[in-house]
Amino acid sequence: MDAPRGRRRCRDVSGAVVGGLELFFYRYGRAIGRHPWRFVGACAALAAVAALGVLRFRQEKHPLRLWIPPSSDFARDTEWLMTQFREGYRVQAVLATADDVLQPRVLRQLADIHQAIVAISADGAVWESVCFRIPVISMNLRRKREAGGEGGEDDGGGGGGEGGGGGGGGEGDPEPDGLGLGLGASVGDLEGDFNLADDLEPRADDGWPDFDPSVVLPIGMYCHIVDSLETGCLASSVLELWKYNATQVAGLTKAQILAALNTTIGPVLGHPTDFRRLLGAVRRDARGHVVSAGAVLSLYMLRVNFSAVNMDESGNEAGTADWATGAVLAWEKSFLEVMQRAAADVQGMKVYYEAGRSYGDISAAAMFQDMDKLAIGIVLMFVYVQVILSNFNMVEFRFLLANVGLVCVGLAFVVAVGLCSLMGISYGPVHTALPFLLLGIGVDDMFVIMACWRNLTPAERQLRLAERMGRTLQHAGPSITITSLTDVVAFLVGASTILPSLQSFCLYAAMGVLITYIFQATLFVAFFVLDERRVQSARNGLLFCVRHRDYKPNACSQVNYSKKIFHKVYANGILTLPGQILVILITIGFTAISIKGNFELKQKFDPIWFLSEKTHLYQFIKERSYYYPDMGQDAGVYFGSLNYSVELPKIRNLIAEFKNQTDILKDVEDWYGGFEVYVNKNFNIRLPEENLTKADFHYLLSRYLFSPSGASFQKNFRFNGTLKCGEPAPPITVSSFDFKFKLFHGPEESLPAMNRVKHLVKKANFTTGDRFATVWGKIFANWVTDEVIDTELYRNLILACVCVMICTVVLIVNLVTCFFVFVCVMLTLVNVAGMMYFWGLTIDIVSCIGLELAAGLCVDYAAHIGHTFLTCSGTRRERALKTVVDIGPAILSGGVATLLALAVLANSESYIFVSFFKIFLLVVLFGLFHGVVFLPVVLSFIGPAPYQSSCNLDVQLQANKLYDLCDQIKDGKEKTPSFEEPS
Repeated sequence: MDAPRGRRRCRDVSGAVVGGLELFFYRYGRAIGRHPWRFVGACAALAAVAALGVLRFRQEKHPLRLWIPPSSDFARDTEWLMTQFREGYRVQAVLATADDVLQPRVLRQLADIHQAIVAISADGAVWESVCFRIPVISMNLRRKREAGGEGGEDDGGGGGGEGGGGGGGGEGDPEPDGLGLGLGASVGDLEGDFNLADDLEPRADDGWPDFDPSVVLPIGMYCHIVDSLETGCLASSVLELWKYNATQVAGLTKAQILAALNTTIGPVLGHPTDFRRLLGAVRRDARGHVVSAGAVLSLYMLRVNFSAVNMDESGNEAGTADWATGAVLAWEKSFLEVMQRAAADVQGMKVYYEAGRSYGDISAAAMFQDMDKLAIGIVLMFVYVQVILSNFNMVEFRFLLANVGLVCVGLAFVVAVGLCSLMGISYGPVHTALPFLLLGIGVDDMFVIMACWRNLTPAERQLRLAERMGRTLQHAGPSITITSLTDVVAFLVGASTILPSLQSFCLYAAMGVLITYIFQATLFVAFFVLDERRVQSARNGLLFCVRHRDYKPNACSQVNYSKKIFHKVYANGILTLPGQILVILITIGFTAISIKGNFELKQKFDPIWFLSEKTHLYQFIKERSYYYPDMGQDAGVYFGSLNYSVELPKIRNLIAEFKNQTDILKDVEDWYGGFEVYVNKNFNIRLPEENLTKADFHYLLSRYLFSPSGASFQKNFRFNGTLKCGEPAPPITVSSFDFKFKLFHGPEESLPAMNRVKHLVKKANFTTGDRFATVWGKIFANWVTDEVIDTELYRNLILACVCVMICTVVLIVNLVTCFFVFVCVMLTLVNVAGMMYFWGLTIDIVSCIGLELAAGLCVDYAAHIGHTFLTCSGTRRERALKTVVDIGPAILSGGVATLLALAVLANSESYIFVSFFKIFLLVVLFGLFHGVVFLPVVLSFIGPAPYQSSCNLDVQLQANKLYDLCDQIKDGKEKTPSFEEPS
């Protein structure tokens, strides 16, 4: 007794919900049919008011606020470092390749390129004004050098010379978007009174062969010399061996070049510099001396003042720009122009180059470079919409209606942007995909409404226009409501992600889908009424003023060929027993293959994918990877305001731990090792056995940082005050040591490496001062996203599918049908993700957004079929056949229209557009298969009973006629403000 009673209650609930929806949309459609202009005005008013929100429109360009979880360590550490370090540098790189770059003719051309670079002047910005400047300290005390420099981040490059810049060795070339954070001399403004540690005096050691003027000379004399030295521009180039003197370089022989490389120790700030590290594809003789090289790298560093950077001005629409000021960007633009000419003019060699702005410029251009192709796709979609909505005769050609349908999508996008802007939600680069999502959903809604209009019975077609529109929306309204609201909920769930750009996109998408639904159900229907009045008045489809007297449409235009084709294919093929078995076997086969692909699908992203192979940056990265395969990724460990005299043993142990991680790290360059040697060798102290007082530490640190061996590490400190020679160092606000990660082949290697070094720093357990210690590298921006993107993707998809299930249960009110719709959605997502692997795609931010869109689109195909099946009466097979014949052509047309808009992107050079094309193609193909082929087959076997309302169609018709009669009595004769409706 309980089971039948439960089923009756479910049917009662189903009847109440479905009946209520159908009654609402019947009345809504009838109201629009009677007063279309009122609803047009209401939609126009909504669009106008919401569009005012565009005045608060803000496009987010800051990469941290687009791609990095705001709660991540990387976001926190980056903000802290920018505040504390205050300045950094951007790298401009020149890579020269030849059979032997050590030939004099190659170096002569390289010297010419250098002179052209340092001569750049752009909007008042010259090399000397924008370069990253460092203190110059020379060991040659007999004369002041014309120019000098200090080492680079990992290599000891340095700077100034004839021509304005110089430097020494190292391959420390950053990533394509290369901002080096944390380099630069201390520039604090505060000065304090410090007590010198008088008891700490240098030990005399006549047997020491190394000449260290900071120890040998009286401190006053030495500091006077140091203070008289100028700063120089930081650069790294083999040309510094000859002080960038073009005349001297022009007279070099091959033997002189090799001698300089093999025997010269570049005295940059008094420490040795190995210029050979700038060479690639090096060939050596039996003694290990360099005899030739295939490549030579030159690096030029520009200063960036972080406090002066405004990303709203210097950022780009793609959110891939790096921190820079206007002067730096202008200089880099001229640098690119100079290098483009140089690359074309050189002879016997090839030149490749990158600027700090290269990656941002090229990736942003790539994101929008195929807009012309998208425009062609939209034109193709427009033509296709005309074909589907129109009957091809002079009167039933619905040019106006098709235009209005697409305009509804455009208006929905504008309104969504306006409303989201009013709520303070920023617009991001991935939002460029939103119009195509809305087009797909909007066109689908149009086709469903038109299909329901054409499916009216002969008796219903004899009713008044308002009544017919009520009957049309009575069937179409619940269907598009189910699909639209499930899409909205799916995107709202997606907005719970921790990735800012994806969160913003999902909010915009949810709003856009909702407004598209409202406009299609209102504005499109209102113009449908007006267009139908035009048809009934026999007015021309293009020239409304032309009226065709005694017009009769040609017979061919009145035949619905799509319904005939669907009926034949399904009745004689798919819904026969062999056809049903074949469909199920195909579904099982694709699912099995896709499951394998899902297990093989990897999370991987390489920023170079955003670059076209024809760009200068792609060519530079390709050649650099070939000639410098072991370059690695720059990173560093950063400490805050610790009590360094107390924490020195922990710092020493941490550095030792890093040096032991030889499987993942290399080139650990720390200040402590040199400091310990300097102190132990020159003062009466034995570190680490002895402990330093706070005063002693600051005094000795100052002595070390102004010594030839320690001056290069000034870049690793920031002080609460000005570091002065001969005075104790001010309180330290930041210190750091640098290292490089080895090259990894994917997140499965890079993420454990990143987490391992983070664990080492955490394990060090600093307990004094602000206790701040962290690991930071620019590459972490990619790795942090890699760490969460796959988890976020699967989490969002699962939550979206669960919410889709709940929404369909609430709206369709039939558990069996909702379960089958859910199965279709899951199968589609499994197929799409699995085939992504076989098509060469990976899990990254682009495919993540594509799959989020897939979850929204593939619901529509199955939900339309499921809902329509419940509105049909008869046997299961009859209902399945009627369902696909009535609504199948509209669903297929919607999918084809989406593909037409994106088909032109198949041969795009943009990674984003190619990825979207592949994913959308898979979504449409598998979504249509599961929704229009697989689901009808399943329903024909085990489909549920129809809605109770579908079994009482005559009662509905009589009730609707009564509603219509009551309205006519109440309102009197209808007025038609536009095309006159015939009686």
